[in-house]
Amino acid sequence: MYLKAILVPFIFLLTAFPGKLFAQLDTVKIGVNGLTCSSCSKAVEEKLVRVSFVKSVYMNLNKNEAAVVVDFSQTIDWNVLAKAVYNAGFSVGSFIVPSCSSINNNFNGKECSASDLYIGQPATLGGEKNYTLIGKLFMDKKTYAEWKKKIDKLALVEKPTVNQYFYY
Repeated sequence: MYLKAILVPFIFLLTAFPGKLFAQLDTVKIGVNGLTCSSCSKAVEEKLVRVSFVKSVYMNLNKNEAAVVVDFSQTIDWNVLAKAVYNAGFSVGSFIVPSCSSINNNFNGKECSASDLYIGQPATLGGEKNYTLIGKLFMDKKTYAEWKKKIDKLALVEKPTVNQYFYY
């Protein structure tokens, strides 16, 4: 009887919400430049939570950071998240995303490592491996200019497409 009481709700959850239970969720951290008050944080949060693949947003005004829970079972476009921050009236100072191993090596329906271009090893933050995005939307102009010089010196055989990102 006790086993039945546990199994029935579990089976109901499996059948009623199959996609929700097995969604591939992970956290992306976005450093937001210019946050000075809770109204600013709220404006960014409201823009980010409207993005289709975002499940929740946790703003940290003390760190000027948004922790965004992303559903990696959906198609992800980092530019959409960055533009949401810009549309709220702020800029992105840093953009830290999970490494391929963190998201089970699947990104937008392809093998993660084949989707993007990586520079260097992932950083370890709190035991998790993460990469920082390199790009105009993902960092301040000065830092991007420095990275642009480094990327150009790499003489990449394959130039990135619109949907490819540089990670370091």
